[in-house]
Amino acid sequence: MIYQNQSTKTPMIFKSVPVIILVAGFWLLAASSSRAENFTSPHYRIEWGNLNITSGKKNSATYELTDTVGQNAPGAFTNSGFIVKSGFQYIYDSFNKFSFRIDNGQLAINFGTLVPNIGVTDTNTITISSPAGHGYFVYARENHPLRQEIGITIPDTTCDIGSTCSPSVSGTWNLNTTYGFGFNAIGINSSGAATHIGTSAYFGNDSYFRPLANVEPPSTLTAQVIMSETAPVTNHSARITYKINVSAIQAAGDYENSVIFTAIPYY
Repeated sequence: MIYQNQSTKTPMIFKSVPVIILVAGFWLLAASSSRAENFTSPHYRIEWGNLNITSGKKNSATYELTDTVGQNAPGAFTNSGFIVKSGFQYIYDSFNKFSFRIDNGQLAINFGTLVPNIGVTDTNTITISSPAGHGYFVYARENHPLRQEIGITIPDTTCDIGSTCSPSVSGTWNLNTTYGFGFNAIGINSSGAATHIGTSAYFGNDSYFRPLANVEPPSTLTAQVIMSETAPVTNHSARITYKINVSAIQAAGDYENSVIFTAIPYY
């Protein structure tokens, strides 16, 4: 990114901001021994707890049904600390895959030539599928503020006066006299239209921004949730908008940092 400082005419170069994807999942399983029937012959082996009349997937143009007929007590049963899914149709849950991605070609953020007091934005799109369990959380953080090798930084935004924001709370950022670097996340559909699904609890609209959580020691900040849902989803997307605005006295130089997303399924 090339920025011409109007007061000194010294070229200022802002490099693209790389985005790193980190997908993490954690499961802790504790199991004791159990017994079930198993039948074998020279031609087959059956390893199920019972035999039923019929089971499988049925569908038409207007519905899809999975069923188990003839099994004792099929269904989903829950209590404090556990859930039991009894019935052959629940094996289909295991076929669904958790995934998270940033659209190809959008890993490098380039703000182009910057002019003091004129905010500039660039975007990429994240997409998540968590088709089993109870949804997901997406977290974001930065390794450090935008910074030169010699230590000079572009500060993270604090948003407009009267609408202060933080890594955990968004605020409006519209004034061209408010400087820094920040972002927002807006849920979108497959056509790119805003739906706010998954992000409405964190960003009121596209005027709301936050600074990224700076996790560089000795900072005690941690990554913050920017998108979440409490039900299984497939290919739910959010547009991430990065914004930068600099003053005329910002030192010339080459600034860069990394943004890290962490996506976690919730089971």
